[in-house]
Amino acid sequence: MSVARTGALPDSYKYYTITIDSFDNRLLSGQVFHDSLDQGMAFKSLSEMTLLLEGLFDKLHYPMKSVDQRNFNKKPVDIRIEEPQHGTRASEGIKGKLGEFRLHVKYRFHATWQGDIRNLRNGETHSFLSFLELMEYFSRELGPGPEDNPYGLGKKMCEVVVRNYDNFIMKGDISHPAVEQRELFCNEFDIKEAIEHMLNPLPEGTDQGNIIIPRTVTVCAGNFGPATFVVRVLFRRNSTWQGIICWKERRRQINFRSFMEMILLMQDAVLRSDSWKEEDSTEAANLA
Repeated sequence: MSVARTGALPDSYKYYTITIDSFDNRLLSGQVFHDSLDQGMAFKSLSEMTLLLEGLFDKLHYPMKSVDQRNFNKKPVDIRIEEPQHGTRASEGIKGKLGEFRLHVKYRFHATWQGDIRNLRNGETHSFLSFLELMEYFSRELGPGPEDNPYGLGKKMCEVVVRNYDNFIMKGDISHPAVEQRELFCNEFDIKEAIEHMLNPLPEGTDQGNIIIPRTVTVCAGNFGPATFVVRVLFRRNSTWQGIICWKERRRQINFRSFMEMILLMQDAVLRSDSWKEEDSTEAANLA
């Protein structure tokens, strides 16, 4: 991709066309098209689409980031997709099986996105103040939409266990020691709804159970096995979440400033787990 370093960015470079081919099990699958690319970049999940777009934003320097992405590693870890899977050539037509959308991310404040998205099939434009709102838009346009339930289990935190990982797709379960049933997830939409269900307040008059449920917990120290995160959402403002996430296997904790940053922190932990081997070796050498 060749972009001039002098002069204003061409107006067309501020827009991205997102084609959606599948939303089975709420796994967002499609392609990203841009005027700087000869062909689309394929993605098979919302996380992969996010990383593709973040990489393009950084290359074009538009929109500029207001803050840097946080990660669990002591050293910055770039989890952008270095060699994206190429899709359809733009000259062959830009069309998805389920829909086509024109995305304009204008700002990247608060470690999330703000902008507009237009459904190219019906011409309707929707403004979003965060990545979380963009997720809800896709859920409404492509599926039954998010459940609007202000009540939940009234917990202060929850545990997210990633038990399976393949090509940016995380699968696992979300639980709490005082809740017998684990809530399974296989996509980012499931993660959002399951965490909300755990943390939303109980219906008025409902008794809060404090009994710890006996259960088997597997925690693997090292670079193998499930990745276990403890998530606590402290605030819900700027149309997103802010809170604390702890990676139990590595005993590391960090504050997240948005739902998008929380998801990318999980991706950072799972995807780049091999980088810990180098760090551990370096620390061991320094102690020797």
